[in-house]
Amino acid sequence: GGGAANLNRSPSRDGDPPNDYIRNMLIDREKARIDRDWGEADRIRDELRSKGVEIYDRERRWEARDGRQALRPNHDDKKR
Repeated sequence: GGGAANLNRSPSRDGDPPNDYIRNMLIDREKARIDRDWGEADRIRDELRSKGVEIYDRERRWEARDGRQALRPNHDDKKR
């Protein structure tokens, strides 16, 4: 894994699944984590993974199969 310091909140290009979809799912996942709803958090992670998106919680970032990556949003970020 590379450093997340130079990552933005959204990638410079879009893809499949769309950046907004990933962002909204990750906002829901952060809300679930704050509520300690680990089942929901895992379900969202697994759904994203099935679409080729991996979440790196320690580095607070995500990476898509097509090479897009960005910092994950926070639970109180606005959905798109």
